[in-house]
Amino acid sequence: MIASTRLLGLLIVHVIGRGERVGFFDRFRSEPGRRRAAAAHHPSGHDGRQVQAPRPAVPARTGYPQQSPPPPTAGPWLPPGFGVSVAGLNIVGGLLYVGAGLPSASGQTVEPALIDPRLPVDLRRPDWTGQGLRYWPSYASISPDSRAAYLSWLADGRRYPHVPIGYVFLYFYGLERRALHDLRLDRSTAGHELSIIQAEVRRLLRIYGENSSFRSYAGEFDQVLDLLILAGQDTRPSAGHPPEPSREVTPLRLRVGLGEFSAEGRPVPAEWALAWIRSHPDYYPRTPATRCAAQFDALFRSRYAARHRAGLVVRPGRKEVSLDYRPASAGFGGYPRLTLHGIPDVLTLAAPTRKLVALADECTTDLDAYSRFVGRFPDRQTSVQAQALLPAELLDLESGGAGRAVTWARNRLGAQETALVPAEEFAALLGAPTAKPAKKDVVALAQLLAGVGIGVEPDPRMGGPVLSSGPMVLFAAPGGPTAASSDAYRAATILLHLAAAVSAADGETSEAEQRHLGDHLERALHLTQDERRRLHAHLRWLIATDVKLTGLTRRLAEIDEEQRAYVAEFLTGVAAADGHISPEEVKTLSRIYRLLGLDPATVKSVLPAAAHPTPAAGPVVVRQAEPEPGFAIPRPADVPTAPVAVHLDHGVIAAKLEETARVGALLGSIFVEEEPAHVPSPPPAADPVAGLDGPHSGLVRGLPDVDQLSRGEFEDLVAKWNLLPDGALDRINEAAYEMGGEPLFEGDDPIWVNRHLLGEMLT
Repeated sequence: MIASTRLLGLLIVHVIGRGERVGFFDRFRSEPGRRRAAAAHHPSGHDGRQVQAPRPAVPARTGYPQQSPPPPTAGPWLPPGFGVSVAGLNIVGGLLYVGAGLPSASGQTVEPALIDPRLPVDLRRPDWTGQGLRYWPSYASISPDSRAAYLSWLADGRRYPHVPIGYVFLYFYGLERRALHDLRLDRSTAGHELSIIQAEVRRLLRIYGENSSFRSYAGEFDQVLDLLILAGQDTRPSAGHPPEPSREVTPLRLRVGLGEFSAEGRPVPAEWALAWIRSHPDYYPRTPATRCAAQFDALFRSRYAARHRAGLVVRPGRKEVSLDYRPASAGFGGYPRLTLHGIPDVLTLAAPTRKLVALADECTTDLDAYSRFVGRFPDRQTSVQAQALLPAELLDLESGGAGRAVTWARNRLGAQETALVPAEEFAALLGAPTAKPAKKDVVALAQLLAGVGIGVEPDPRMGGPVLSSGPMVLFAAPGGPTAASSDAYRAATILLHLAAAVSAADGETSEAEQRHLGDHLERALHLTQDERRRLHAHLRWLIATDVKLTGLTRRLAEIDEEQRAYVAEFLTGVAAADGHISPEEVKTLSRIYRLLGLDPATVKSVLPAAAHPTPAAGPVVVRQAEPEPGFAIPRPADVPTAPVAVHLDHGVIAAKLEETARVGALLGSIFVEEEPAHVPSPPPAADPVAGLDGPHSGLVRGLPDVDQLSRGEFEDLVAKWNLLPDGALDRINEAAYEMGGEPLFEGDDPIWVNRHLLGEMLT
């Protein structure tokens, strides 16, 4: 266990370039950091352009020039909440050095952030362009008009967004000195002031974080403050929640917390593992992980817990957590290296990182379909169609469109085994109350309902049609989602359809006959329990609906007489599977024979022997026997007999299954819908590009030699490869980012093409 006092003791600083070992924040070397700071603090910005910005109003003053008295404190540091008047300007809030003669942290110069009230201030011409700021600005060396602008900015609340960044750095120098130098020497107020300084740094980042140089320095300084604050507390970094992930700078508190888990042999919790992969500098998340961040995080946590239980235990490596902080202020003579001895730097370990990257990639892949849908329809994230694309771990059947659909189905079914419902209500759940819903949407809703043990008939997954009106059936399916239909089940449904069509044709629909035939089909075709439940639901739907006969006679005529006789023989064999055929079944078979163009009178002649009366297999009872006087016949002796072994003829079984499959295929061709779905022609082959599949590679190779495409031109090009525009953009940009670190396509209309990156992808 590492207490807070020990954590302070573990913080060791080695000054780069010196042979001596010094304290936590001692003197630093000068040149390495100063040259970098110089370019960053140039008042004209990184690109050399002059900063022309509107200026805040200059607060009223009481005279010019004017010297302010020293602040009413024991030293030049103005604590949080204190105010001071300099050159007639009232500056509140503290966090400043005001006075004279304060040496810098290195002791070589005057503290750059020190506001000396004795120096002149020209409030008539404040320098709002920053022209008077030099490299490593210092209050003592800037011009009077620059001091006027700086003091006015301070008096205005240090919040004017268009102030030259050099003034912000000059104020930032004082915060650095207080945290890294003064509070090291006197920690009596460190616990109070460090939190206030950190809050101020983060406020400045929100206002001036667009400047990359300031964002870099202030971001690293925020990490140092985070560590110093933790060192002064009773809790350890690994005791609470991990810090917010960051792609720009890996949070130091995350590295320390992970190091504690490793050093103590404790498993890394899911939240910390997620922050690990989200913040790792070498991991680049793909589009699903960023577009669907909440879903990615939830899926990662779920699968991480399932795979690693309490968490991944990481063996510590040799490298320890360290941070080379480069102070922005020239008042420091260099920069310190903060090293936590005994805390391994887990983020540099390759093996555990590879495991987390593999898990993250797996989660990203499984979210790809959902991400593409949300990318196309951002306002339909809770629709049935979107929820059906989520991995099972994320599927919430109590909310959104899925929740409404489940509630509707449960209320409609109740405690019944089957329930007739209007197809219009089912279609309304998909957002298509008046139009025919798309097949993929019906499949999506059927899958969601199957998850709560409710099946639908007809079901497009089992070859059923997509309905927009009329009745449909809900049924209890406790076995869960139904697998792909077997040959036996397809043959059974088609034979039932044929029987229903015959009954409807002569106007003598008999539910009893069809149920009787359904029972025979269950037994004869050896259906599973789930298939039997579905077959009964399918039969109820056939009974309740008007079976379409349009074109049936024409399609029957297209098969030859031998095939029709084969279907009739098979159906007759199914009806006689139990060794008994009732008059109702004979009547139904006669109708089917008539529909098939066969002589109904031949039905009885082709029935198997089991369907006709047979001679008695034993004595015929003339009268009941009565006891007679005489001698009793002795009972025969018990002779042990070996149990009769049951042998299955696998050849017969295989032949039966093959026959069932042939009949199912034949009848399936008869009952095919009049308007089969259009099957697009396969796209031409293309050589792979950047790991993409054939269609996406062909799209990249087929891009015209232009810098931009209109949305319409791009959609026409995508259509040639049977792809969706938004999905193609996402997939190709992901591959381009993995290869070159930038997207190939940018914009929506027009779509810009990165020609340089395209050349690299094609070579």
